[in-house]
Amino acid sequence: MESNAGLFDCIFNPRSVAIIGASPMDLATLAQMSTKIRDRLFLVNPKYTEVRGRKCYPSLSAVESGIEYAMLIVSATVVPQVLEECIQKGVKVAQIYTAGFSETGIPERIELEKKLKQAADGRIRLIGPNCFGVYCPRSGLAIVPEAPEEGGHIGVVAQSGSVAESFSYFAKTKDLRFSKVVSYGNGLDLDGPDFLEYLADDPETKIIAFYVEGTRNAERLKKALTLAAGRKPVVAIKGGMTEQGIRAAASHTASLTGAPEIWRSLFRQTGAVQVESFEEMMNTVMALERSPIPSGRSLSIITNSGGFSVIQTDLSLKAGMEIPRFSRETLEALGRLIPLAGTSIGNPLDAWPIYYNVSTSGNIADIIRIVASDRKIHSLVFQFDQFRYLRRALGQGVEAHMKALIGLMVEGCEHAREKEKKPVMICVSLDPYLEDEEDRHYNLLIKRAFSGKKFPVYANLDAAVKALSHLYQFGLRRIPSPFLS
Repeated sequence: MESNAGLFDCIFNPRSVAIIGASPMDLATLAQMSTKIRDRLFLVNPKYTEVRGRKCYPSLSAVESGIEYAMLIVSATVVPQVLEECIQKGVKVAQIYTAGFSETGIPERIELEKKLKQAADGRIRLIGPNCFGVYCPRSGLAIVPEAPEEGGHIGVVAQSGSVAESFSYFAKTKDLRFSKVVSYGNGLDLDGPDFLEYLADDPETKIIAFYVEGTRNAERLKKALTLAAGRKPVVAIKGGMTEQGIRAAASHTASLTGAPEIWRSLFRQTGAVQVESFEEMMNTVMALERSPIPSGRSLSIITNSGGFSVIQTDLSLKAGMEIPRFSRETLEALGRLIPLAGTSIGNPLDAWPIYYNVSTSGNIADIIRIVASDRKIHSLVFQFDQFRYLRRALGQGVEAHMKALIGLMVEGCEHAREKEKKPVMICVSLDPYLEDEEDRHYNLLIKRAFSGKKFPVYANLDAAVKALSHLYQFGLRRIPSPFLS
């Protein structure tokens, strides 16, 4: 059998790929045909002589070239026959896209899956069944056609196909880039631990996101997680942490799930940071890629609302962070720039009048620099929710004002991150239910300006503070920071 290094090279960088069951409307076919993998792609389906202008072969044996990696998109009952054809052809890895095996709970389908394993043993390696497979920008393997072809440093191991698909699909909206993404489904042969161990050593991967519903081998998973989380940040979700969720997980990938307390303990012992939702995972990964690790738990929130400051303080404390008083020097410096009336020169800092000043001094960039220089503050959350007030006051002049203001906000936050080496989480409202078109226009301008400078941008404070809290947890584990590495 192939060595581990050779095996994973076949999986993520195959020299030749066949799609067995290719069709004009199939997602996997469309995805592979839209990337550079198409140059070494072979389509197989006896129903077609061509698919979207590309030759389609009646069988795998009719393909003149050797095949390293095959995707099986055929009905479950046909998979054993097709798998045998792959073995005869010398295929090294078969990804079984097809569902309808042990996850159904039907005895005959459970037995069918066992027969696949027996047939493959020592002859071919399997990913799946019941999985979407691999997204690797470097080679061109894709899960959805919309996924960016530029690579990055985030690796994903996901038992669920839709979770893996969401990472590759939402890469554009979050402006994130990935090294390797794999959906492994039922994990009949290659399982979560195999891919965790590989990514732990992969030089292209700096951060690992892990979605798991259950495992066939708890000890092996613990060992793999410990290895991976000891080398780079691992952000983990356990799907199925309630009674109903456990039932759903069992019917989704036929895995042994276990009690929620066991999984919490597993993540804690191995050094992986557990999150509760896909959005929280995306937010944490974004923070890891774009921010230094905070040196402590103290943060400052710069906002424009005294009333919401109380809520924001509660959110931060609940997330395990602290909002300390500013130093005397910081308070004096802020007091020289911020009017006392209607503001709150404290932490959180309500500095709303400053947003009306876009001159060269006494502006929002100066405020951010002052706060960032406070030694008692380890990180910043900068919230902008001022536009609706500015447009009332400035009228026709709001566009030029906003462009200047955005430049100052970015300038101040860059100083905090680059000079003071402190994380800065950006919070800009991005809610179509609360915004009109003009709000949306300027909020998106702000998002793009900060994203363009590689800041993590969040739609609400809760998300920003939770992501910051997870960053701090990685610091406690002394995990090497992937920021700018």
